[in-house]
Amino acid sequence: MNAVVVAYRWSPAKERALIHLTRGLIDPSSILIVENHQAALPVRSHFEFVRGTNRYAEFSGYLEGLEKQTPGPTLVINDTALIHHSIIFWRAQIAKWIRSAQQGIHGDPRHEQLATEHGHLSYLASWIFWLPSAAESNALKSALRDVIRDWDVVFSSNPGYRAFINKYLRGSLFHGWKNSGLRDQKAQDLKIRCIWAEHRLSRIILDKGYSILDLKGPHVVPMRALDRLFSFRRRAQSFLT
Repeated sequence: MNAVVVAYRWSPAKERALIHLTRGLIDPSSILIVENHQAALPVRSHFEFVRGTNRYAEFSGYLEGLEKQTPGPTLVINDTALIHHSIIFWRAQIAKWIRSAQQGIHGDPRHEQLATEHGHLSYLASWIFWLPSAAESNALKSALRDVIRDWDVVFSSNPGYRAFINKYLRGSLFHGWKNSGLRDQKAQDLKIRCIWAEHRLSRIILDKGYSILDLKGPHVVPMRALDRLFSFRRRAQSFLT
């Protein structure tokens, strides 16, 4: 069982959180950290490190990490999992995925009231994926290659889709991009492409015959509540700085 973690400036706090998230579930020797920040200094770690290109944000990092791991059961996350989400409850969710061994590409499902030419917008948020076998590992790698190939291609031409993205980019204390206050066009263009990539990745996964499954269990309600609290906190910090 493997894990691929894409990071942007690894830190001791992220290290401790990853140890807590994976302890007893994944052998530390099977965990690979892909450091996407080119100038980040090396840190002492329990885990293996490689440098990512960061050419396509976490999407290229995921692919680069998966290509270095033997296909099989794999947890794929970026480091927001370690600082912006509930470690306790998401650890319970990962353990449930491992126990169930249910086929599919699993993650954090989102459903929007928005129709596009691809159907209603349902997708997996791109911060976490659980791949229970080599088949799903290879399927995600293939989907990531397709996403990278079409990096600059808009996901949907529906005017409602552009309005959806614009609302997200404006941000607020309760919704949208936490860095909405930035006036850096390069950062905004990257974020737009990451949104397209997130939606396209799930569309490709659906086209491969997988379903976007909702999370179930008594842990889901408190897990969602804590995630919303963390999201509100980081947006508040962004708007106040």
